[in-house]
Amino acid sequence: MNKLLIGVATLILLGCNTEIKKENNKNKQNPKTEINGEIKVLNFGTTHLSQTSDANSSQIDLSDPNEKADLKKLVEKIVEFNPTIICLELEPINNDYIASTYSEYIKDQTKRLNYSDELNSIGLEVARLSGTKRIYGIDSQTGFDYPSLVEIANKKITDSLYISQVMDNYQRVNALKLKEQFRTINTRDYKMETFDLYNFLATQHTTGNQEGVDEITKFYQRNLKMYSNFNDIEMTENDRIFILLGATHTAYFDIFLENSPKFRLENPNEYNDY
Repeated sequence: MNKLLIGVATLILLGCNTEIKKENNKNKQNPKTEINGEIKVLNFGTTHLSQTSDANSSQIDLSDPNEKADLKKLVEKIVEFNPTIICLELEPINNDYIASTYSEYIKDQTKRLNYSDELNSIGLEVARLSGTKRIYGIDSQTGFDYPSLVEIANKKITDSLYISQVMDNYQRVNALKLKEQFRTINTRDYKMETFDLYNFLATQHTTGNQEGVDEITKFYQRNLKMYSNFNDIEMTENDRIFILLGATHTAYFDIFLENSPKFRLENPNEYNDY
């Protein structure tokens, strides 16, 4: 009886080993194919070319023929990216307004979005020249008390010096001509400087309070809501997405996108080379 049981067990083990070998051979013959499904994204920082509530704004003069010529070259360069989707710094509630204005803009470029002009001069114009049909707003407006945190920082010598240096650099960049300004704000160094400013402001508070954390949380929340709005858009690996946002939002989006396996960031300054 013992011999019979041992014989049965041996047959079972041999059968299992045979199946394992078959499965291993099957895997060798049909190796798993790795599919790169990353969606290409051109996350492009812009200055606000007209109306803005930003504390620091550009001094670019689009009535200057040279500046207008450089803007045209910039747009033509971005068109080479061949975007299938364009995202603008407007809230999703405006998507119907964007679509109706764009349909008029295609035929008559004087029909424009009633917002800061980069949305028209860059956003809609890139769409028109590249034949893009899908344009979406992804913004999420949230107010926060930026000046009060700067005021707290200015009460400490070291912090005040840091704020002064950052603001001086903002003013220097805002005074640059269009070509140099767009090149600068799309560098990694500039984006991380503006990103660090907001993290620094989060550390500012009066005794026993956390004003900085409370206020900058609102700004983080805004950028996360924008990223959520962005991800609500239906997209496939065949899409090529052009995002046009103010430089600070672009800094946040760089961090969100480069840490997602779903997306592949393009180098924006390849499109500033004209």
